[in-house]
Amino acid sequence: MKLLDPFSVVLMAALMCAVMSAVLFGARRGFPAELRGLSHWGAALAVQVLSAFCFAFRGTLPDALVLPVANVLFVFGNGLCMTGLQRFYGHAPGWRTLGGACGFALAGMLYYLLVDPDYAARVAWMSMPITLINVTLLFLLVRNGRRKLATLFFGSMIVVNTVLVAVRGVAALTHGEALVDVNQPGLFQSFYLAVTALQPPLLAVGFLMVAYERLRLLLERRSASDPLTGVLNRRGFGEAYAREVARMARMRQQSRTLALLSVDLDYFKKINDRFGHAEGDRVLVSVAQMIGSALRESDALARFGGEEFIVLLPDTDGKRAIAVAQRVQRLLREACAGELPSCTASIGVAVQTDPDESLDALLCRADEALYRAKENGRDRIETWREAA
Repeated sequence: MKLLDPFSVVLMAALMCAVMSAVLFGARRGFPAELRGLSHWGAALAVQVLSAFCFAFRGTLPDALVLPVANVLFVFGNGLCMTGLQRFYGHAPGWRTLGGACGFALAGMLYYLLVDPDYAARVAWMSMPITLINVTLLFLLVRNGRRKLATLFFGSMIVVNTVLVAVRGVAALTHGEALVDVNQPGLFQSFYLAVTALQPPLLAVGFLMVAYERLRLLLERRSASDPLTGVLNRRGFGEAYAREVARMARMRQQSRTLALLSVDLDYFKKINDRFGHAEGDRVLVSVAQMIGSALRESDALARFGGEEFIVLLPDTDGKRAIAVAQRVQRLLREACAGELPSCTASIGVAVQTDPDESLDALLCRADEALYRAKENGRDRIETWREAA
């Protein structure tokens, strides 16, 4: 049986890493700034290319030069994958850990190459920093990743790489050079070479899959949220309402009620005219945060344009909805006594008792109550029944 030629495998690995590095750097330019870490992974694969070329020159240049450089670059490239995933999940990059891993690798390589030459010891020594980095990658993924196909694929690639490196390190200690030397013929050596060549690009593919999954979620959130205040927009509010109605149906809670608040800031145009639109935007952001602080986790808040906000209150009757509206008005008065320009709010309340009533119909009733509050002098609360 013809076994794999190490030189050919190294060149194939270098080519695949170069291609994936270009893909990652290209993808980085098209991703939003919130998705970080792609440049680290692109750089990681570029470093792996350099490491592969160093290994390819073994026999042409002295081992004392080639092997320490190639192995430290290999560890550094793996470490950049770690810092990239840390950045991706919003953590500080572990540069000290990476520096320590590279220093550890260099010290072992120099000792077991120049002081006490031992190929098996070098293999076992190098397996330790690589295993540490892989375990860190797996920990980050388990702790932060979503249970999706992309995460499972990425995690499986990390597990395979971790197990392979650890097994080779143990084999070096227990069976010596004959089993782990990639220049010697053998099934284990060929399997290790093949998997090692495929692992970097496959890990990169796994990371890209996870990144694209997060990009999809980010775009979905953006399409459902108001860019100024960060609360839901009309589309997002409609989806939240549909989820709540579906939940009530699943729980067979047709007899339960939900309420809607239509909140509109009074004479908001005067704030823009007097203080400028930048100050008006600041007021809107502050009001959105203030309303949100008065709500439960199960409630939903949306901005429907201009100075109008809509609040969805599940499992809430008219009396409790009015209490929430009063709390919103009180918080607004307290804020206006401090940091915000003088501002009041009129609020319309509508309670849904018919589970078949559409969102548009419920919104119309809340708006009718709001218009009644405006007509009756503003800075007040009206319910739909009172407006009818």
